[in-house]
Amino acid sequence: MERASGARARLRDPVVLTVLYLVAVSAVFIAFPAIDMTVAGLFHTDAGFPASKLGSLIALRGLGDQLVILVVVVLFASLIAKIAWPLRPMAIRPRTTVFLLASLALGPGLVVNGILKTFSGRPRPYQVDLFGGAWPFQPAWHFSAYCPSNCSFVAGEASTAAWLLALVLLAPPALRLAVAVPVALVGLALSVNRMAFGGHFLSDVLLAWGITFLIVLVLHRLLVEGPLGRRIDKRVSQALVRAGFGLRQRLARRGG
Repeated sequence: MERASGARARLRDPVVLTVLYLVAVSAVFIAFPAIDMTVAGLFHTDAGFPASKLGSLIALRGLGDQLVILVVVVLFASLIAKIAWPLRPMAIRPRTTVFLLASLALGPGLVVNGILKTFSGRPRPYQVDLFGGAWPFQPAWHFSAYCPSNCSFVAGEASTAAWLLALVLLAPPALRLAVAVPVALVGLALSVNRMAFGGHFLSDVLLAWGITFLIVLVLHRLLVEGPLGRRIDKRVSQALVRAGFGLRQRLARRGG
């Protein structure tokens, strides 16, 4: 009974569920690669991918970057405020800042854009011969040499959209649903928008979500929930206090 109960608990673990999601999605698109072409074809006409020429959708594409910049600015503002007023409590816990910046750098930054999009070689839908491009279609997880850089696999903006869900993990439990719904809707809109532009296949988007959210979940467990979080709070806060008082002393000497 205890083993069965433990197995059920592990299956409810968000990290395990995300890994299973990635395995299932990968298996489906490896077994049935034509799904990608069929879905991409829904956005394609004789004129190419017409959504990519609509001003409103072009503006929507920029929303993801703007949201990321806003989050990063708020995080650095909290750090700067602690240096300016060393004795005041920080508005954002250091572990929160470290978690968000680390997950952004590791997920959308290193794994997605730095590794997969650089080395996968998968042509984007508009680059595929069936949609007027020059290269043959490549299935998910099939690395090739067709695309030299900034390739289709996996979707960078869908990865950024999944990273924004990290904000849901940081919200109080009573507010998580209220935060999750708008963030998820924005993320879905950004991801579908890229597919409509002919920039990514469905598998690029679904796997980018899973890869990024897995990184977010693991880092949240390590940096926020675990004992390492308390050490981060203490050491970063102490470092900022020292920096703040050191800056005051240098300014006082210059003023004197």
